[in-house]
Amino acid sequence: MTDKSDNWAPPEDTALAPKITKEEREALDKAPLATLRATPDSLAARLLMGELAKRYPRPQAAKGKAYAREKTLVDYANAVGAFVADLLAAIEADRSEGWLRCSLKKEAYTGQYVKWRMFDAARQAFTEAGLVEHMPGYPGTYQFENPGPMAGKLTRYRATSALLAACEAHGVTPANVRQCFRFEEVMPSELVQLSSPSVKTPKTEKAQRFRVQVAELNTFFAEHALTHPVIKHLGWVRKFHQATNLQTYKWNKGGRLYSYPQNAACYQHHDGATRLEMRIDGEDVVEIDISSSYLTIFYAWCDQQLDTEVDAYSGILGPTDLDRQVAKFWINASFGNGNLLTRWSKDFTKDFRERLARKGIPPEAFNTKAYPMSRIKERALQRHPLLARWGQEIRGRVRGWADLMFVESEIIIATMVDLMAKGVPSMPVHDSLIVPASKETLAVDTLSHQFRAKTGVVPKLTVRRPWDF
Repeated sequence: MTDKSDNWAPPEDTALAPKITKEEREALDKAPLATLRATPDSLAARLLMGELAKRYPRPQAAKGKAYAREKTLVDYANAVGAFVADLLAAIEADRSEGWLRCSLKKEAYTGQYVKWRMFDAARQAFTEAGLVEHMPGYPGTYQFENPGPMAGKLTRYRATSALLAACEAHGVTPANVRQCFRFEEVMPSELVQLSSPSVKTPKTEKAQRFRVQVAELNTFFAEHALTHPVIKHLGWVRKFHQATNLQTYKWNKGGRLYSYPQNAACYQHHDGATRLEMRIDGEDVVEIDISSSYLTIFYAWCDQQLDTEVDAYSGILGPTDLDRQVAKFWINASFGNGNLLTRWSKDFTKDFRERLARKGIPPEAFNTKAYPMSRIKERALQRHPLLARWGQEIRGRVRGWADLMFVESEIIIATMVDLMAKGVPSMPVHDSLIVPASKETLAVDTLSHQFRAKTGVVPKLTVRRPWDF
C-alpha cells in the first residue's frame, strides 16, 4: 500500500503513531516477507539458535508450566533460528534497511515449518529483550461504518545491534547467513499481484487469464536447466499497480514480470555482466535490450517514430558518457515523475549517483551545479520537443509511468509467449530479454515484431553477448 502520510498507522490512530520520514516509510514498504523456512546448515547456526532459545525463553502463560516449555524447546529453537535467519537476510538484501514483514495471522502458519505459537513466542521474547525493534501494522478494516484504509500493513521487525552482536559472537552475520542457514525458497501462491497500493488480487476473469499465462511461462521454463554459481530462479510473478478502485480497474498499469526468489539470488538484481554468465540448457545466453524503451513508446503515443539511427541521449548535454547518463536519467526520471523535472532533489541526486556507481562511473564526478535542471530541460526539449507534452492529455487521457510500463510489459510477455510456442526459453529483465545465444536472430525478429504490433513503431534493439565483457 502506498501510504502518503508521515505515520505508520491508519488515520484514526495517527495521534498515537510514531512520526517517520519519507525515507523510513520507503524502507518499511520495501520490507521482504518473512518465510520462516530457514533451517541451520552449520554448527555455528545450531549453537546460535540453541543459545538464544535458552537465554530468551518463551514467555510463560499464566496457567503454563515450566516443563511444557522444555518439552517444546526444539520447536522453539527452530522458530528462533528461522526468525533470526530472515532478519539477517533482510539486512543482506540491502533494500529495506533491515526491515522484515511478518504476518500475525494464526492461519498463515497452519501446516508451516514454524507454527504460530512458536513464532509468536519468539517475537515477543525478542521484542521484550531488545533484540528486535518493531513497527506495528494494522488491518484494512476496523469496525462497522469505519473501514479505514483499503489495505492494511503487516507488522515490521528489524534486528537491533544487540541481536547482531549475539549472532556475530557465533560467527553468523548478514554477509554469511546463506552459508550458515539453508533457505527453502518458495513461489508465492498468487502469481498476479497488485501493489502501490497493495491489495488482494480479485478473482476476476481477466486476473485468471493473467494467472494462467504466467503459470504457463513458469511451467515451460522449469523444463529447462538454468545454471549459475549464485543466481536462482523459481518462476515469475506479474505485478500491476495503481488499483485504487477494483470495480473500475482495467489492468493496464504496470504488469512487469518479477523473478523469484526476490533476494540476492534474483537474476534481475544483478548487473548485465553477471546475468550473461548464466547458462540455459548448458548454452551461453545473450541479452536483447530495447534501447530508449519508454521514449520510443512515448513517441508512438504521439504518432511519431523515434529516430533509431542515433542514440537518443548522446550529444544532448555534451560528448562525455557522464553527459549522456545525466540526459538519460533526466528523461526517464521525468517519465517516472509524471512531469518534467525542474530541480535536483536529494532523492534524485542520491539515486543518480547510485546509478553512476553501477555503471562504473565515480559518483563524485557528478555535481548538480554543473548540470542545472533548467539547462538539461532546455537541451532535452531541443532534441526531443515532444517531451513538452508529457503530463498533458495524449490520445484522450493523461498517461503516466505505469502506462508506459504496461505497454512495455505486454511487448516483452508477448515475445516470451511467441518464443515459447517455438520451444525457446527466455528470461525478462523489464526492458530486455535473455535467450540462448543460438536463438538470438529469432528472438530479435520476434521482439521487433511484437513491439511494432503493440505500438505501431519500430524499436532500436541492441544485443549484449558474454564475449563483449
